[in-house]
Amino acid sequence: MQASAISSFVGFDDRRITQPNINQHWHRLSTAQRFAFYTLAKLGYQLLFVRQSKNEKTAVVRQDGKLVTIDSQGDIDFNPSLVLRENR
Repeated sequence: MQASAISSFVGFDDRRITQPNINQHWHRLSTAQRFAFYTLAKLGYQLLFVRQSKNEKTAVVRQDGKLVTIDSQGDIDFNPSLVLRENR
């Protein structure tokens, strides 16, 4: 992630040892995010995870390496300034 994206997540550096599964992420989505994701899922996007800060939940989805975010209101950003770290 770039610095601007990192600063929007409180406690970003505090990583869990075990990661939630997709069902747990799905239940974290707002209703608006679920409707937006349904639209993207029809195009082949997959839900990766949901990041939550004090006031905002951001869903991150991917299709063929292209990342997209969905904010709590269901607004889709097809060009987010977001970089995922790779598992080693």
